Amino acid sequence: MEPRPPSAVPALPLAARAEVLLAAAALLLFLLLLGLAQYAQLESRFRESLQIQARIVADNAAATVVFDAGGEADEILGALRSVPAIEQARLFALGDRLLAEYRDERSQRHPLHAWAGEFAFSVTVSVKQEPVGRLLVRASRVGVWEDLLRFVGSAAVMLLAALLLAWLLTRRLRASVREAERRTLHLAHHDPLTGLPNRESFRVALEQAAARCGERPAALLFIDLDNFKQINDSHGHLAGDRVLRRVAALLRAQCRSGDRAARLAGDEFALLLAAPVDEQLAAAVAARLVSELPRPEGAELPVHVSVGVALLPAHAQQASDAMRAADAAMYQAKRIGKDGYQLFSAELGEALRERIALEQELRDALAERQLQLAYQPLFDAHGRICGLEALARWPHPRRGAVSPGEFIPIAESTGLIVELSLNSLEVLAADLQRWRDAGLQPPPVALNLSSRQCRQPLHREQLLAALERLDLGPAQLEFELTEGTLFEDLDAPDSLVVQLQQRGYALAIDDFGTGYSSLAYLRRLRCQKLKIDRLFIHGVARSADARLLVASVIRLSHALGMRVVAEGVERASDWECLRELDCDLYQGFGLSLPLPPAQLQVLLAAQQAGARAAIAEPAPR
Repeated sequence: MEPRPPSAVPALPLAARAEVLLAAAALLLFLLLLGLAQYAQLESRFRESLQIQARIVADNAAATVVFDAGGEADEILGALRSVPAIEQARLFALGDRLLAEYRDERSQRHPLHAWAGEFAFSVTVSVKQEPVGRLLVRASRVGVWEDLLRFVGSAAVMLLAALLLAWLLTRRLRASVREAERRTLHLAHHDPLTGLPNRESFRVALEQAAARCGERPAALLFIDLDNFKQINDSHGHLAGDRVLRRVAALLRAQCRSGDRAARLAGDEFALLLAAPVDEQLAAAVAARLVSELPRPEGAELPVHVSVGVALLPAHAQQASDAMRAADAAMYQAKRIGKDGYQLFSAELGEALRERIALEQELRDALAERQLQLAYQPLFDAHGRICGLEALARWPHPRRGAVSPGEFIPIAESTGLIVELSLNSLEVLAADLQRWRDAGLQPPPVALNLSSRQCRQPLHREQLLAALERLDLGPAQLEFELTEGTLFEDLDAPDSLVVQLQQRGYALAIDDFGTGYSSLAYLRRLRCQKLKIDRLFIHGVARSADARLLVASVIRLSHALGMRVVAEGVERASDWECLRELDCDLYQGFGLSLPLPPAQLQVLLAAQQAGARAAIAEPAPR
């Protein structure tokens, strides 16, 4: 459970305090520089004014010096009383004989006198430019400092008033900025739809729990909604959003102090149970989730979940290993029948280790270009090859031929499918060139397009760039997409499906009938081909229901301008039935197994020589 913010007003953050101190320092520095400039100006005027006053007194006292009239000299010096800054003035005749003296002790009683400083200078007393004596003057700088303090005080008051006015005027703006920063920080760590922590925030919490799991055991529950896409397709995304929020609310209700719930992605959630926790508690929480979530939303939105449970440190000691363990347990729950939970076990651990090893070997195989392509032909009703489907094959140096059913799901779940697809384009371009060099004209080759390649802009750009670099145009290449990939990408603003169509590439919907088929999407996209899944083709000649269903799909596809491909043709009776139903193309082990490039080259050469395909009853796999 996430900690609640305290009700008291929080202390000013360190960064904000630093900004305040910096602003205060800048203000003080500005006042200091302003004060220094003003002091220099006041000091200059002070000196200049005193020297003018002294020069006037010296000129007036010249006669008293010549006639040695001390009384008159005292009266003349007494005029300096109007200049409060002058503390002492002494008039000397030639030979430094003191003739008169003036003293004023008023400034000495001033509080600033002790450190204000003094200024002393002398003025020559002359008669007809002949010196007859000198006037020695000593003045206090108290007046200068008083003027400076008044100036600095006034400037400080005005600056502070301006700052206060600016603060008041920008208060709302600063509040908006702080709120935006708070929201940005919240969104960086939380899912905007459910308000739960996101994957990155949960990863940090899980790593912290893993670091202290030796002393404080924890449990990780990996939660996946079963058939959530059906809710989105059948009831719309708003209904799907309501379901996700309801799941989030239930997870919050399960959280104790210290627990953490999160939405990882799409319909995937996680729940971290902190100590004290054991296998019984974790299983009880998982059971509650499985039992409480199916409660309908309104009248027709039941939700079912599969939950995988892993314990730290019993099943994993690292955060990444815990995620793998809980994920493996969740998929085991799905395999058993969905709508249930599964604890991680030693058997699952062995399977997980095998999966991790195979994943690493797949990475190495892609780096070393070990993967190859096999090509399964598509035939028309006369047995002519009208197309090819490229299928990935992995001849492992130690394991032998690894089944696509093993490595394709790993590639999909780890994102390696993107690299595998790009590698397949390289292999395909090389095979096409070899066939052309042998004088053959191969038909277009269909390659499966993964949903992973549609999601990220970088992956879309890599695919389009590879097509251009390898010169694989619409005449050489087609793309097959599952219904899920097609529907997920079509509404994207920079849809890869739309971009491929704009470049002239033909598209085929693969395994039609096994997903949540949408006639609206079929009408909107206008693919060139529709491939009926083998589940509907196998035994179609012996099943009236299957025949009716396949016939309806064929008529619908033809009405939308699409050619129909029957997958999984294995019996001659099914082939003849499909021909009667006006199916366009046929593919299956009964016509041809997926062939390596060399064998396909022989088959293409035979067709160019006029041979025709034959179908066995039934063909071996």
